[in-house]
Amino acid sequence: MYRYLPSLNALRAFEAASRHGNFTRAAEELCVTQGAVSRQVKNLEEYFDAKLFSRGANSLNLTDAGRSLAPSITEALSNLDRAAGALLRDRNVLRLQVMPTFAVRWLMPRLPEFSKAHPRIDVRVTIALHPARLDTDSFDAGILYGDGSWQDTESYCLSRECLAPVCAADWADSHPAFNKPEDFGQTTLLHTTTDRRDWPWWLKAVGADGLSGDKGPAFETLDMAVRAAEAGHGIALGDLSLIAEDLNQGKLRLAMPPPLYTGRGVYFVLPSQGRHNDALITLCDWLLETAPVKTCPERSFI
Repeated sequence: MYRYLPSLNALRAFEAASRHGNFTRAAEELCVTQGAVSRQVKNLEEYFDAKLFSRGANSLNLTDAGRSLAPSITEALSNLDRAAGALLRDRNVLRLQVMPTFAVRWLMPRLPEFSKAHPRIDVRVTIALHPARLDTDSFDAGILYGDGSWQDTESYCLSRECLAPVCAADWADSHPAFNKPEDFGQTTLLHTTTDRRDWPWWLKAVGADGLSGDKGPAFETLDMAVRAAEAGHGIALGDLSLIAEDLNQGKLRLAMPPPLYTGRGVYFVLPSQGRHNDALITLCDWLLETAPVKTCPERSFI
């Protein structure tokens, strides 16, 4: 019946790029890489055997073919979104965009409690590795890492990021004690981000400016780095609000205080109009009642 329809993913990538005039911003909206958007657009151009964008050194412009296609695709996707949204709202389905560490370490173990208390609300979680903002086209709300400020949204703090060096108890027993920040220059530092910005920030904050802190294995998430620390591979900067259970159970040990607030944290983020969704407010209230906001001693180095 639909003989001429290309890939829906390719259409979404083209539509987002046509609105933004930029592959990078389209990728941020779709929570994919810039390369993925570029490939999808190229696939669409091959499908139609026509150039849809003219690419300059610092510009991306629609061709005549692109301009003829873009409005129809935007209208079609908008119609699909409205129809899907109406159906999901009728069924109390909530689609959440969630950062991975919070999802793995806190949300997923507790979500059955919410489902038991509110069986008519169907919460569907999608992991988003490094979301810069809430993708309101695909999700009803998000649990994001940041400073709590996102345009056209309301945000509620679930967990204040409080970092401290942590390691496995067995590892600590077999290594010299860390009495001052400079001691960390002689050990394996496990990084919670691939750009290795965590340890340099912490070392500078505690006055160890002479150490670069940019060596050692790097991981894409805090959870991965902490698990490597639990396995005895070195020391990671753990967010105490998210690893409290590991510390209480003895899986991890504080290598050296003090814990430091970063001024950032984990936030429940919903569109400004989300207050009209009763199921969304029910979830928001439950998160605020149960989330580990106040688990770190008061000390700030913002």
